[in-house]
Amino acid sequence: MMLKVIPVGILSVNCSVILDEEEGKAVVIDPGADAERIEEAMDGFELQAIICTHGHIDHVGQVKTLKEKYRVPFYMHRSDLFLINDPIWPGFEKQIGCALPCPEPDEFLEDGSEIKVGSISLEVLYTPGHTPGLCCLYMKDHGVLIAGDLLFKGSVGRWDLPGGNLEDLKKSLARVFKELPDDTLVICGHYEETTIGHERVFNPYLRSLL
Repeated sequence: MMLKVIPVGILSVNCSVILDEEEGKAVVIDPGADAERIEEAMDGFELQAIICTHGHIDHVGQVKTLKEKYRVPFYMHRSDLFLINDPIWPGFEKQIGCALPCPEPDEFLEDGSEIKVGSISLEVLYTPGHTPGLCCLYMKDHGVLIAGDLLFKGSVGRWDLPGGNLEDLKKSLARVFKELPDDTLVICGHYEETTIGHERVFNPYLRSLL
């Protein structure tokens, strides 16, 4: 398995391109902007699926472009359907490079379900709070969590945007820190990666939220 994390757009959304080198398959998670750079990262691998951790337009902004070109299924949680074409602020979609309208998902993420791409297995963890439908993707065999905007290095996801809920966010963070090993690599929705263990010790927000 090869994981490429590409910061896309002016908000530096971390788009994860996961490549199965054995079978030449690829999955793209959170293609928010810069579709051409995402395609370059696939490097001749065959795209099998597009997954979005949640429905904010900075994370779904190039689903339309990739889906129309590659004709592959798009996965997201149904609770975020109301967000995928909401610019949040007038003109924001143009500013951050979105191709709207975002199509509706072909498949809905469900807690505990598994998405297989070649030999790669992604377990869905339903972790609402930042949005009602936010889901993390956990690759247990590789010790990697694609966390979307649930958790950041030294911070946590906002709960003041449409659909945000602080109590749900607290429960979701508690679940992740209870269930996952400290050496789990966390690919955050923006900015630097981290680990569960590092955040357990050093994240100031967790001390007040958990």
